[in-house]
Amino acid sequence: MPSEAELVALYQSEYFRQRSDRGYADYTSEKIYRSVVATLGKNLDDLGFFQWESTLKEPRRLLEVGCASGHAVDYFDRRGWHALGIDVAAEMVTAGKAAGRNLTCADFLSFDFGAQKFDLITHWATLEHLPQAEAFLRRMAALLASEGKIYLSTCNTGYFARRYGAQWRYLNVPEHVFYFNRKSLAYLAEKCSLRITQAFSYGSGYTTKETAGWLYRLSKSVADRAAKWALSGDMIVVELMADTERVYAADTAMVAGMAES
Repeated sequence: MPSEAELVALYQSEYFRQRSDRGYADYTSEKIYRSVVATLGKNLDDLGFFQWESTLKEPRRLLEVGCASGHAVDYFDRRGWHALGIDVAAEMVTAGKAAGRNLTCADFLSFDFGAQKFDLITHWATLEHLPQAEAFLRRMAALLASEGKIYLSTCNTGYFARRYGAQWRYLNVPEHVFYFNRKSLAYLAEKCSLRITQAFSYGSGYTTKETAGWLYRLSKSVADRAAKWALSGDMIVVELMADTERVYAADTAMVAGMAES
Protein backbone atom coordinates (compact mmCIF):
# COMPACT_ATOMS: atom_id res chain seq x y z
CA MET A 1 0.00 0.00 0.00
CA PRO A 2 1.50 3.41 -0.94
CA SER A 3 1.87 5.95 1.84
CA GLU A 4 -0.44 8.96 2.09
CA ALA A 5 2.40 11.27 1.07
CA GLU A 6 3.11 9.14 -2.02
CA LEU A 7 -0.55 9.20 -3.04
CA VAL A 8 -0.87 12.96 -2.58
CA ALA A 9 2.25 13.45 -4.72
CA LEU A 10 0.71 11.37 -7.53
CA TYR A 11 -2.16 13.81 -8.05
CA GLN A 12 -0.11 16.91 -8.58
CA SER A 13 1.18 18.41 -11.81
CA GLU A 14 1.52 15.92 -14.70
CA TYR A 15 -1.27 13.58 -13.55
CA PHE A 16 -3.83 16.12 -14.77
CA ARG A 17 -1.86 17.34 -17.79
CA GLN A 18 -0.50 14.38 -19.71
CA ARG A 19 -2.88 11.71 -21.00
CA SER A 20 -2.03 8.16 -19.96
CA ASP A 21 -3.70 5.13 -18.38
CA ARG A 22 -3.03 6.89 -15.09
CA GLY A 23 -4.00 10.47 -15.81
CA TYR A 24 -5.82 13.02 -17.90
CA ALA A 25 -4.94 15.17 -20.89
CA ASP A 26 -5.13 18.78 -19.69
CA TYR A 27 -7.93 18.31 -17.17
CA THR A 28 -8.70 22.03 -17.07
CA SER A 29 -9.38 22.21 -20.82
CA GLU A 30 -12.79 22.93 -22.32
CA LYS A 31 -12.77 19.51 -24.01
CA ILE A 32 -12.35 17.65 -20.73
CA TYR A 33 -14.95 19.92 -19.09
CA ARG A 34 -17.51 19.00 -21.75
CA SER A 35 -16.69 15.29 -21.41
CA VAL A 36 -16.99 15.35 -17.61
CA VAL A 37 -20.27 17.28 -17.70
CA ALA A 38 -21.72 14.99 -20.40
CA THR A 39 -20.98 11.88 -18.32
CA LEU A 40 -22.27 13.63 -15.20
CA GLY A 41 -25.55 14.52 -16.91
CA LYS A 42 -26.09 10.93 -18.06
CA ASN A 43 -25.42 9.56 -14.58
CA LEU A 44 -27.74 12.08 -12.95
CA ASP A 45 -30.49 11.27 -15.42
CA ASP A 46 -30.17 7.54 -14.75
CA LEU A 47 -30.34 8.22 -11.01
CA GLY A 48 -33.56 10.21 -11.32
CA PHE A 49 -31.76 13.26 -9.97
CA PHE A 50 -33.69 15.90 -11.88
CA GLN A 51 -37.06 14.76 -10.55
CA TRP A 52 -35.67 14.55 -7.01
CA GLU A 53 -34.01 17.95 -7.33
CA SER A 54 -37.38 19.56 -8.09
CA THR A 55 -38.72 18.40 -4.70
CA LEU A 56 -35.96 20.07 -2.66
CA LYS A 57 -36.39 23.33 -0.82
CA GLU A 58 -33.87 26.17 -1.01
CA PRO A 59 -31.06 26.41 -0.21
CA ARG A 60 -29.87 23.17 -1.81
CA ARG A 61 -26.38 22.27 -0.63
CA LEU A 62 -23.89 20.03 -2.40
CA LEU A 63 -20.45 18.74 -1.45
CA GLU A 64 -18.13 17.22 -4.06
CA VAL A 65 -15.48 15.03 -2.39
CA GLY A 66 -12.54 14.69 -4.78
CA CYS A 67 -13.44 17.66 -6.94
CA ALA A 68 -10.18 18.19 -8.89
CA SER A 69 -10.67 21.57 -10.64
CA GLY A 70 -14.38 21.57 -9.90
CA HIS A 71 -16.13 20.73 -13.18
CA ALA A 72 -19.01 19.08 -11.32
CA VAL A 73 -19.09 21.89 -8.74
CA ASP A 74 -19.50 24.38 -11.59
CA TYR A 75 -22.32 22.27 -13.07
CA PHE A 76 -24.33 22.26 -9.84
CA ASP A 77 -23.57 25.90 -9.14
CA ARG A 78 -25.12 26.79 -12.51
CA ARG A 79 -28.23 24.89 -11.45
CA GLY A 80 -28.62 27.07 -8.37
CA TRP A 81 -27.01 24.80 -5.79
CA HIS A 82 -24.72 26.05 -3.02
CA ALA A 83 -21.87 23.82 -4.17
CA LEU A 84 -18.54 23.21 -2.43
CA GLY A 85 -15.66 21.03 -3.62
CA ILE A 86 -12.74 19.60 -1.65
CA ASP A 87 -9.56 17.88 -2.91
CA VAL A 88 -5.88 17.42 -2.05
CA ALA A 89 -4.69 18.22 -5.60
CA ALA A 90 -3.45 21.76 -4.94
CA GLU A 91 -2.78 22.71 -8.57
CA MET A 92 -6.26 21.63 -9.68
CA VAL A 93 -7.97 23.41 -6.80
CA THR A 94 -6.03 26.60 -7.58
CA ALA A 95 -7.10 26.39 -11.23
CA GLY A 96 -10.72 25.83 -10.26
CA LYS A 97 -10.73 28.72 -7.81
CA ALA A 98 -9.26 30.96 -10.52
CA ALA A 99 -12.32 30.04 -12.61
CA GLY A 100 -14.59 31.24 -9.80
CA ARG A 101 -15.49 27.88 -8.28
CA ASN A 102 -16.02 27.34 -4.56
CA LEU A 103 -13.22 24.87 -3.82
CA THR A 104 -10.89 24.14 -0.95
CA CYS A 105 -7.60 22.22 -0.87
CA ALA A 106 -7.72 20.15 2.29
CA ASP A 107 -7.91 16.67 3.79
CA PHE A 108 -11.58 15.71 3.77
CA LEU A 109 -11.26 13.60 6.92
CA SER A 110 -9.91 16.46 9.04
CA PHE A 111 -11.50 19.53 7.42
CA ASP A 112 -13.89 21.46 9.67
CA PHE A 113 -17.25 21.88 7.93
CA GLY A 114 -18.78 23.47 11.03
CA ALA A 115 -22.51 22.83 11.30
CA GLN A 116 -22.98 22.39 7.55
CA LYS A 117 -25.11 19.50 6.30
CA PHE A 118 -25.50 18.62 2.65
CA ASP A 119 -28.52 17.50 0.64
CA LEU A 120 -26.24 15.77 -1.84
CA ILE A 121 -22.66 14.55 -1.58
CA THR A 122 -21.01 13.38 -4.79
CA HIS A 123 -17.90 11.24 -5.05
CA TRP A 124 -17.13 10.47 -8.68
CA ALA A 125 -14.39 7.95 -9.58
CA THR A 126 -12.44 8.59 -6.39
CA LEU A 127 -13.19 5.83 -3.86
CA GLU A 128 -10.79 3.44 -5.60
CA HIS A 129 -7.95 5.88 -4.85
CA LEU A 130 -8.48 5.95 -1.07
CA PRO A 131 -6.67 3.73 1.46
CA GLN A 132 -9.19 5.01 4.02
CA ALA A 133 -12.29 4.31 1.93
CA GLU A 134 -14.44 3.33 4.91
CA ALA A 135 -13.47 6.44 6.89
CA PHE A 136 -14.33 8.65 3.91
CA LEU A 137 -17.74 7.07 3.44
CA ARG A 138 -18.46 7.19 7.16
CA ARG A 139 -17.70 10.92 7.24
CA MET A 140 -19.86 11.54 4.18
CA ALA A 141 -22.73 9.79 5.96
CA ALA A 142 -22.24 12.06 8.98
CA LEU A 143 -22.44 15.17 6.77
CA LEU A 144 -25.73 14.26 5.11
CA ALA A 145 -28.82 16.33 5.77
CA SER A 146 -32.05 14.53 6.62
CA GLU A 147 -33.14 12.52 3.55
CA GLY A 148 -29.87 13.49 1.87
CA LYS A 149 -28.16 11.32 -0.73
CA ILE A 150 -24.68 10.25 -1.75
CA TYR A 151 -23.93 9.66 -5.43
CA LEU A 152 -20.81 7.57 -5.84
CA SER A 153 -19.06 6.00 -8.81
CA THR A 154 -16.06 3.71 -8.80
CA CYS A 155 -14.35 1.00 -10.84
CA ASN A 156 -16.47 -2.16 -11.02
CA THR A 157 -14.93 -5.63 -10.81
CA GLY A 158 -17.53 -7.04 -13.19
CA TYR A 159 -17.31 -9.08 -16.37
CA PHE A 160 -14.68 -6.99 -18.13
CA ALA A 161 -12.36 -6.89 -15.13
CA ARG A 162 -12.45 -10.70 -15.01
CA ARG A 163 -12.15 -11.08 -18.78
CA TYR A 164 -9.12 -8.83 -19.23
CA GLY A 165 -7.37 -9.63 -15.95
CA ALA A 166 -4.01 -7.85 -15.71
CA GLN A 167 -4.81 -6.03 -18.97
CA TRP A 168 -8.01 -4.46 -17.60
CA ARG A 169 -7.89 -0.73 -18.35
CA TYR A 170 -8.69 0.30 -14.75
CA LEU A 171 -6.06 -1.88 -13.11
CA ASN A 172 -3.96 1.19 -12.35
CA VAL A 173 -1.25 0.71 -9.72
CA PRO A 174 -0.44 2.36 -7.37
CA GLU A 175 -3.24 4.94 -7.82
CA HIS A 176 -6.11 2.47 -7.45
CA VAL A 177 -5.77 0.80 -4.08
CA PHE A 178 -9.22 -0.80 -3.69
CA TYR A 179 -11.72 -2.27 -6.15
CA PHE A 180 -15.44 -2.77 -5.65
CA ASN A 181 -18.62 -4.28 -7.04
CA ARG A 182 -22.22 -4.00 -5.91
CA LYS A 183 -21.83 -6.66 -3.22
CA SER A 184 -18.74 -5.13 -1.63
CA LEU A 185 -20.18 -1.61 -1.89
CA ALA A 186 -23.33 -2.80 -0.11
CA TYR A 187 -21.16 -4.32 2.63
CA LEU A 188 -19.15 -1.11 2.99
CA ALA A 189 -22.32 0.99 3.03
CA GLU A 190 -23.82 -1.17 5.77
CA LYS A 191 -20.73 -0.64 7.94
CA CYS A 192 -21.31 3.12 7.57
CA SER A 193 -25.07 2.92 8.37
CA LEU A 194 -25.95 3.52 4.72
CA ARG A 195 -27.87 1.49 2.16
CA ILE A 196 -27.79 1.30 -1.61
CA THR A 197 -31.06 2.59 -3.06
CA GLN A 198 -30.05 2.53 -6.74
CA ALA A 199 -27.21 1.00 -8.77
CA PHE A 200 -26.17 0.66 -12.39
CA SER A 201 -22.93 0.28 -14.32
CA TYR A 202 -21.50 1.60 -17.56
CA GLY A 203 -18.50 1.05 -19.83
CA SER A 204 -18.22 -2.09 -21.96
CA GLY A 205 -14.53 -2.08 -22.78
CA TYR A 206 -15.18 -0.21 -26.03
CA THR A 207 -13.34 3.10 -25.79
CA THR A 208 -14.73 6.19 -27.51
CA LYS A 209 -13.11 6.77 -30.91
CA GLU A 210 -13.93 9.97 -32.77
CA THR A 211 -13.06 8.35 -36.12
CA ALA A 212 -14.82 5.02 -35.50
CA GLY A 213 -16.94 3.51 -38.26
CA TRP A 214 -20.63 2.69 -38.00
CA LEU A 215 -20.05 -0.99 -37.12
CA TYR A 216 -17.79 -0.11 -34.19
CA ARG A 217 -20.26 2.52 -32.96
CA LEU A 218 -23.16 0.06 -33.23
CA SER A 219 -21.22 -2.65 -31.38
CA LYS A 220 -20.25 -0.18 -28.67
CA SER A 221 -23.85 0.98 -28.26
CA VAL A 222 -25.19 -2.57 -27.88
CA ALA A 223 -22.38 -3.61 -25.50
CA ASP A 224 -22.77 -0.45 -23.40
CA ARG A 225 -26.51 -1.05 -22.94
CA ALA A 226 -25.98 -4.68 -21.96
CA ALA A 227 -23.22 -3.80 -19.48
CA LYS A 228 -25.34 -1.08 -17.91
CA TRP A 229 -28.33 -3.17 -16.97
CA ALA A 230 -26.36 -6.33 -16.14
CA LEU A 231 -24.15 -4.40 -13.69
CA SER A 232 -21.15 -5.79 -15.57
CA GLY A 233 -19.59 -2.56 -16.87
CA ASP A 234 -16.21 -1.08 -16.01
CA MET A 235 -17.76 1.54 -13.70
CA ILE A 236 -20.54 1.23 -11.14
CA VAL A 237 -22.72 4.11 -9.93
CA VAL A 238 -24.71 3.89 -6.71
CA GLU A 239 -27.09 6.09 -4.77
CA LEU A 240 -26.71 5.82 -1.00
CA MET A 241 -29.00 7.01 1.77
CA ALA A 242 -28.94 6.69 5.53
CA ASP A 243 -30.13 3.31 6.77
CA THR A 244 -32.50 4.80 9.32
CA GLU A 245 -33.35 1.46 10.93
CA ARG A 246 -29.68 0.76 11.68
CA VAL A 247 -29.12 4.31 12.95
CA TYR A 248 -32.18 4.05 15.21
CA ALA A 249 -31.04 0.68 16.55
CA ALA A 250 -27.55 2.02 17.28
CA ASP A 251 -28.93 5.10 19.05
CA THR A 252 -31.30 2.95 21.11
CA ALA A 253 -28.47 0.63 22.14
CA MET A 254 -26.28 3.61 23.10
CA VAL A 255 -29.04 5.15 25.25
CA ALA A 256 -29.70 1.80 26.93
CA GLY A 257 -26.00 1.39 27.66
CA MET A 258 -25.81 4.86 29.21
CA ALA A 259 -28.85 4.09 31.40
CA GLU A 260 -27.31 0.87 32.66
CA SER A 261 -24.05 2.60 33.53
